[in-house]
Amino acid sequence: MNLNSPKENSLVNISNQSYVYYKLGIKYYKNIHPNQFYERNADKTFVPKTYEEQLKILNKIYVSFTSAEYYFTKVITEYPKSEWANDAKEKMKLLKKLYKSYENMDIEKYNQIIDSNKFVNEMGLKKI
Repeated sequence: MNLNSPKENSLVNISNQSYVYYKLGIKYYKNIHPNQFYERNADKTFVPKTYEEQLKILNKIYVSFTSAEYYFTKVITEYPKSEWANDAKEKMKLLKKLYKSYENMDIEKYNQIIDSNKFVNEMGLKKI
């Protein structure tokens, strides 16, 4: 084992730490999507998971909010001239908006089957 080899040494100097923090922020940011509350059926409808599962998911989402905010803040404050700083700022704005929507979420209200085709049509979205 060669400790001078980057593959062998876990304490390798990271040349672009801002990117590492940014990617960690993105990792947690991706965990925030509300699709986790449902299971998709073969007929393209979504059935809500059990109330207990939804509470666990909501807890995971709140942890993801905090973690994403932490890493994006590190990019913004410690590396303000980084190429990732502007996007981190935009993600922080989106996090605030998303957080408000989760604050107002009533899980019991969302315990209904959702037809994705109907939703797409009602929202005026295009299928790709």
